[in-house]
Amino acid sequence: MTKNDIYVAVLGDAVASRTLAARDRAVLQAALREALAQVNRKWKSAIAARFAITLGDQFEGLLHDTAPLWEIVHFLRAALRAHDWVVVAARGGISTPLARSALEVDGPCLHAARDALEAAKREGRVLAFAGFPQPVEALARYYSALYSSWTARQREVAALLRTRDAAEVAAELGIDRSAVSHLSRRMRWPLVAAADREFRLLLEAR
Repeated sequence: MTKNDIYVAVLGDAVASRTLAARDRAVLQAALREALAQVNRKWKSAIAARFAITLGDQFEGLLHDTAPLWEIVHFLRAALRAHDWVVVAARGGISTPLARSALEVDGPCLHAARDALEAAKREGRVLAFAGFPQPVEALARYYSALYSSWTARQREVAALLRTRDAAEVAAELGIDRSAVSHLSRRMRWPLVAAADREFRLLLEAR
């Protein structure tokens, strides 16, 4: 048993996925399955219990600590950018032994994450935390407000810019780099990137 250890539960839910046609939802689930497989491979050493699909359009995983949290969240946002996602993270203990999959683990951090996910969905937020210092949660609210102010295209570009450089974004979207630069200016991207760095440092310090 590892009751006294602190872990980080990460949960995600696709926004309004139940309104999708059956074929589109199957495509979403296949993309999610592949993205989680990549997360489990790429961050294997940081994962306490593997990421897995829970209800078809939701996922959960368990990390040893917060160090890879920002990277994992934004890898998934980029990989699954065809849809909006609510992602939450909660710090705390577990009440069962660790297992291969997070679906086989239970305890306070997972309960807190599920509560945070439901609260975020009610409030229209796309990022939320539980068991973190207040500044982290305040930044998450700002992050959600900024996200909701962007167009769908800006959200897609933001998801990619958080994991790639401008040239790679242009190539992936099949557009000219000047178009990416134009969108970046409209989004005040240097200011967003600076805030992202501070947010990430605050998370990784916990």
